[in-house]
Amino acid sequence: MTYSLNDLKVVNTKVNLLPYVSEVGDDWSPITDAGGDCDSFAMAKLQRLVQYGWPERSLRLACCFVEPSAGVKCDRYHCVLLVDFEGQTYVLDNRYPYPMEYDMVPYEWHRIWSHDLNAWEWAQGADKTFA
Repeated sequence: MTYSLNDLKVVNTKVNLLPYVSEVGDDWSPITDAGGDCDSFAMAKLQRLVQYGWPERSLRLACCFVEPSAGVKCDRYHCVLLVDFEGQTYVLDNRYPYPMEYDMVPYEWHRIWSHDLNAWEWAQGADKTFA
C-alpha cells in the first residue's frame, strides 16, 4: 500500500469540516455529523487513516496544553493525532487546516499513547503534576 502526505491533508481537512462542540468532562465519544470535541476529532482521524490502510503503529493520540503562556492548564488541555511518516511526525489537529510537523506546533506536550506499552507515556519534559 502506498501512503502519502496528501492522505493526511485529506483526512485532516474532511474531519475538520465537522463542527466543534465543547464537552464538559472527557468522555472520548465518537464524532458525529453534529460534531465533537478535540478528542473526538483526533479519534475520527485515527479511524479514517486505519480505514485507508495506514498501520496503527504509525498513529498515536497525544495530549497537550495549547497557548502555554496563557491561563489555567485544565482550560488549555487538548488532544491531537500524531502520524509518523517518512521519518517525520505530523500533527493532525482540529485547530490547524493542514498537518503540521511536530516540532513546529507551539504546544506543551503532556502525554502520548504508546503502542508498545498499550498505555499513555509522559512526553519529554511533561508536567507530571497535572494528571
